[in-house]
Amino acid sequence: MFLRTRRILRQQGDKTLADSPQWASINNQYAMCKFLIDRGAPINKKGGESVATPLQWAAQRCHYYTVHLLLQHGADPLITDAQGYNTLHISTFNGNLLLIILLLHQGIPVDVEDAYGHTALMWAAYKGYPACVDVFLRWGASVHAKDEQGFTALHWALVKGSAGCIQKVIEYGADRFAKTTTGKTPSITAKELNTAAAWHKALYECGYDEDANPIVPSWPGANYFLQDRRGFTTKFFFLWPVVLIWVTLVILAGMPVYAGVPFGFLAAYTVQWVGKQLLVYAPPDMRQFEKTVGLSWKPLFISNADISAALDGGYFRRVSCARRPQLAVYHPPGHCVR
Repeated sequence: MFLRTRRILRQQGDKTLADSPQWASINNQYAMCKFLIDRGAPINKKGGESVATPLQWAAQRCHYYTVHLLLQHGADPLITDAQGYNTLHISTFNGNLLLIILLLHQGIPVDVEDAYGHTALMWAAYKGYPACVDVFLRWGASVHAKDEQGFTALHWALVKGSAGCIQKVIEYGADRFAKTTTGKTPSITAKELNTAAAWHKALYECGYDEDANPIVPSWPGANYFLQDRRGFTTKFFFLWPVVLIWVTLVILAGMPVYAGVPFGFLAAYTVQWVGKQLLVYAPPDMRQFEKTVGLSWKPLFISNADISAALDGGYFRRVSCARRPQLAVYHPPGHCVR
């Protein structure tokens, strides 16, 4: 198929495109692409209906190894196509996490903008890719960057209402009251787009009420807790299992069996209930008890607070090679995307 296409292009007189890595990149012909590069084919030459480089075509088709080959031979990931998108933007359109990480390791700026001021983080938030949003934020992407309309990544996450994306952006300090050029806050945007449920859920998970104000606990010692929620929660759950076991054993040892067993269970339940009440105000990644199939006792003793220092929290996901996306709403005049 690939060779036949080259013959057709040669017959039509388009020898430049036929002998360039364009078609090899599109068709994931790794060996042919390497052969053409070794023969001196222009690696950054634009072509095709998208007026894109071989690197961009390979990224658009999710051809990871071809992208890696082109980068090794000097392909420039910052070159933009006819619509102002570079290779990082194109990889984000498909939610291709492996390509995104590969490109970020090439030194490409994480906050590089397209022709309309959209960063890769905004695209990932809009498309609803929590894993990609997480990677960009860990890489230092700005949650305060705005596009031409004044939209932040938080506004774009609210367009489709991905609770995971909204929560991640809020966790990294997004302005919950940021206004667009037309004066719309995230709350107004969520109401207009019918994503208020996801917005309120993300706010609650991050410790805010429906008006995006911090939820302040009323129990004693709350001020000390609010100064360092993560540190307080970590210390509490370090001692919490000890207290739970100690209270239960003291009751069982000091009372008759017929009274000690029910009172012991009651004390264990009370201590666990106190721990759950604290988790409501804990950081989002420390709010769930770890549950393991076959270990029914584990929910009583181990929470995410206990293992948060050991587990990284980053993750990979299967990515699909869907077609290039389009922003369905809030297009600026003349904005045309593939």
